[in-house]
Amino acid sequence: MSLSGPIVSGDHAQELLIPHLGQTERLFRDALRTLDKNADCQIYPAADLSIPYDAIRLAGGFATGCVIDWDCSVPIVPIDTTMNIDTSSIFWLRGDPGEAFSATAIDDLRTRIELDSSYEWNLNRGNHFILLCRREVDGRMALVLHSNEKEFKDQYNGLNPTPGNWYENSIRTFGDAGSLRLLVGKKAELFAGLAHMLEDFNILRHRFIATMLLDGVCAIEEESHKHHYFMPTTSSAAIGCYLCSPSEEVPVFSTLGNPISIFRAGAGGKNEIDLGGYGRAIVVPHGWGITTRRQVTMERGVGVLVFNGRRYPLRAGVSLLDDPDVVPRVFQGGGEEFLSEISHHAPGEITATLAQIASYSRHGFRTH
Repeated sequence: MSLSGPIVSGDHAQELLIPHLGQTERLFRDALRTLDKNADCQIYPAADLSIPYDAIRLAGGFATGCVIDWDCSVPIVPIDTTMNIDTSSIFWLRGDPGEAFSATAIDDLRTRIELDSSYEWNLNRGNHFILLCRREVDGRMALVLHSNEKEFKDQYNGLNPTPGNWYENSIRTFGDAGSLRLLVGKKAELFAGLAHMLEDFNILRHRFIATMLLDGVCAIEEESHKHHYFMPTTSSAAIGCYLCSPSEEVPVFSTLGNPISIFRAGAGGKNEIDLGGYGRAIVVPHGWGITTRRQVTMERGVGVLVFNGRRYPLRAGVSLLDDPDVVPRVFQGGGEEFLSEISHHAPGEITATLAQIASYSRHGFRTH
């Protein structure tokens, strides 16, 4: 860990998480060297380093908004990264979809998918959404999606560390009370292969949803997709952040109803890394992130995470989302203020702004 203090000035979550990740990095290195004496690892925080929704991810040593890179001759995967493939997709439209993007239209599509489809609807869970946006400079309309492939999450075949799944009996534990959990050997190779396969799957999943929602009403002229939760290589994990090349443009999400920034990554910042097997990359936040309203404490017990005095069982699906101290990170000055806060770490510029017209998320369907 190269950071000693928060990237966002005075941010309580980052004050907690930066030393937390530093401790994880040391424990991870020690664990790897029991398998390969020359092994090493590095954790790189993103500018939006945040409290994760999953209690088991935080208790397992990780957070949202970071990249984990390891070098070990034995295949391994740290399972408490709670790996999913999260993707940000923009579908640029010809015209205005009108009532094709409405509460009724979305509910109808959800019903059809849930009743007669292999897809699992999850655009109303966690921080997932569908947005209808208008680019401020020229009024061009876009449909924006953010979700993961729930079909490979908590099931027997999934990547999440769910009891009874395909790799449960191969997990090895390290550190006090088994706080670091690794998948080692052939199943680690299979895990990485599944994660790689699911990158294309999640893009097609988004394309399917957008196509069926707009079918016969509004044409999709262009589309772009960027993963912000994935395994860039068989020995790395990006958790809630993009890996970009210089001048690449990606959407940076805000909060409910607020404009979305199209961010062009700048070179030469503290967020530029050399990822083994991947090459040079710029770690870019995928949003403003999640913080805490005050300073908090955290302690891992046997089968439980104690977060500011509240106890969370360590099992899949237990979320910190509704904890009273966990809140969205908000910038009253919008994307420009966020950019100013992180520029010392993640240089770049905002090239466009997308105004939210309507949204569908865990908050329901709303117009803005």
